[in-house]
Parts: sequence; structure tokens; C-alpha cells
Amino acid sequence: MKTYKPCIPCFFRQAANASQLLGISCEHVQEMQESLQRCIDDHKMDEQSPPEMAVSMQKLFVKYSQNTDPYASIKAESNRMALEVLDDLRSLVSESTDQLKKAVELACAGNIIDYGVSSLGLDVRKEIESILQKEEQTISDERFQLTAFEEALKQAQTVLYVGDNAGEIVFDRVLLETIKHLYPHLSLSFATRGTPILNDVLLEDAHVCGIEEVATVISSGVSTPGLVLSQASKEFLSLYPTYDLIISKGQGNYEALSDSKGPIFFLFIAKCGVITEHVGCRMHELILLRNKQYK
Repeated sequence: MKTYKPCIPCFFRQAANASQLLGISCEHVQEMQESLQRCIDDHKMDEQSPPEMAVSMQKLFVKYSQNTDPYASIKAESNRMALEVLDDLRSLVSESTDQLKKAVELACAGNIIDYGVSSLGLDVRKEIESILQKEEQTISDERFQLTAFEEALKQAQTVLYVGDNAGEIVFDRVLLETIKHLYPHLSLSFATRGTPILNDVLLEDAHVCGIEEVATVISSGVSTPGLVLSQASKEFLSLYPTYDLIISKGQGNYEALSDSKGPIFFLFIAKCGVITEHVGCRMHELILLRNKQYK
């Protein structure tokens, strides 16, 4: 997916939010915004996806926060809070009459829950069910292809789950556990980013959140908040074509892989106007969608 003009204001909003979140001094904010504008001017919008632009943003965050992994503490807190509700998530799935559907919905819900809410551990059912009730109203059979997903899982032998953010991966773990329970023949793998980038999942996050208990954890080698295959490691690229099914989690991975060939299912909630236009969906719609080139 290329970068569109409406993405540009979003880059600046992300930078402004990061300035506050990372404690970047006011005197450096203007300088960082000017540097960001130069990065945008150099960005090849018709050839590069938004996640590729985020690499330049990350370099600015590292420079002005003077921290090689500026989001490290935020990721650690997200992981901790999400792990506190792991049993609640499992209960929601086990109590459901359609466990796979519920686990998919929860995986998406994990992408939009505010981990800064200190009461998350106490109100998780209320928080999640509120999200899912709203999403239930916007689910489209055309863009929530659960039947096709179930059939793909039945036919596959090997599955690669491409992770997105820290904290959120606890919700991914529940989906992986559900898939393994329903389809025990499957061999599951889980891909992380290769180096720190925003709040995206790294190998250590996957370890902390227990992903390795249900899937083989591997690094994609990318430094982008989305699996940009041209930047993946040789080791990962040698494995990638061998998977029978790829589950691409999150909007950043959709942006990076939407034009790729292969047996990909995209799983995310649409969170911006550019994505709703690209997918043909509504804002906050829950998406489980086969790749256009899927065979």
C-alpha cells in the first residue's frame, strides 16, 4: 500500500503525541517537527508504505529522547497490564458458542484498548464487551470472512502469525491458543519485529507474554511497524514462502502487505480514513479479510 496525502497530518499527530509521551522538551519539539517535514519531503509516497515512513520518525524519537528504545517502558507496562487479564480473555472464549469468532474479535479488541486505563484489570469484561458490541453492529460478511478463515485453517499445516504491538500480543496469544485447540494438527509460528520501532513487538515482548508456549517465535528482522518484506532478514525470507497460511495482524501489517501475494488473512480494526477508503469499510469496522491474490 502506498502512502497517501491524508497520511501526512497523521505523521505529525503521531510526532506530537510522542513528544508528550516520551517527555521531549518543548524547545526540541519544533526542531523535531521541522526534521519530520524534511523526512516527509524525501519519502517516496507512490513507492513506500506508511510503515517505511515510521522508520524515519523512530530515528527522530531516538534522537530527541536520547533513548535507543524510547517506548520500552510503555511496552513493558502494556505487557504487564494485558497479562493481568489473560484469564479473563480465556474465559470469554471458553464461554462463547463460537470460540474462534470470539478469539478473533478479542484479538482485534486488543488493538484498540487503552492500556493507560489503570482499572483495565478490574473492568476488562465491561471494556472488551463494550468494544465488541459496537463492532458487532459493523461486521460485514464481505469483510469478516470467518468461514473462509476456518477452511484455510483446516487445510493448512503451517501458520505464521505476524504480530503487531506489545500488550496486544496477549490477545494474540489467546487467539493462537484457540486455533491450536481447535486445529491441533497445525504448526504455529509468530513473527516479531527485528529492532525497536514505536511500541511494536520484539522477541523479548513475545517471551514475556508467553507466546512461545503456543508458537515458535521468530524475528522478521524488519525495523518497520509493519512487515515490509524488502527489509526482512534473509533467514526470515527463506521461511516466509514455506507457510501455508499467514495471519497478518494489525493495520501496520496490512499497510505493508496489502499488495503482496500469498495466502494471507488480514486481521485488524480500521482506525483511519485512508484505510477505510482502501478497504471499502467503515471506521472501526472489524476486518478479517483474505488477500486479493489468495488462492
